[in-house]
Amino acid sequence: MNINSVAMKKSKNSIDVHIRNIVQQFEIKEQAQLQKLLLEEGLDIPQATLSRYIKKLNIIKISGRYQVIGTKHVPTILNIKVSEDSGLVVLHTHPGNASALAVFFDEKYIHYPSVINHFPILGSIAGDDTVLLILKYRLSLKEVVEIIKIDFPYINQDE
Repeated sequence: MNINSVAMKKSKNSIDVHIRNIVQQFEIKEQAQLQKLLLEEGLDIPQATLSRYIKKLNIIKISGRYQVIGTKHVPTILNIKVSEDSGLVVLHTHPGNASALAVFFDEKYIHYPSVINHFPILGSIAGDDTVLLILKYRLSLKEVVEIIKIDFPYINQDE
């Protein structure tokens, strides 16, 4: 499978990630509010379908707001920096969250490479609030950033 075609396609897994990220980032009190935020991301999901996603993703309403429960928390990426010369990607997150973020990338793209054939990440190194992704090929940098933006559609990229 071509990495570009994966990056362009918003699969069900990508929709799952969008919904989880929005619920974790915003105080969502009504499904209509979640629908509106998804629509701003280019995802027009009918209310009945959204209800099924909410149930599948273990999202429940607690104290008047929707929250993800019973799943591994993937930390928020605050921004992404890339070095075109060295083929490195640096991800910034909140203090204490880098290890969990690195584990997410390791599990999704390194330990189980059959998920995306030939995904060009060799490994990750985590500090306290920074993750360094080391790529196999410098030329694949833009493709990797596009894939990351599918999992974390809200991130800002600093050049």
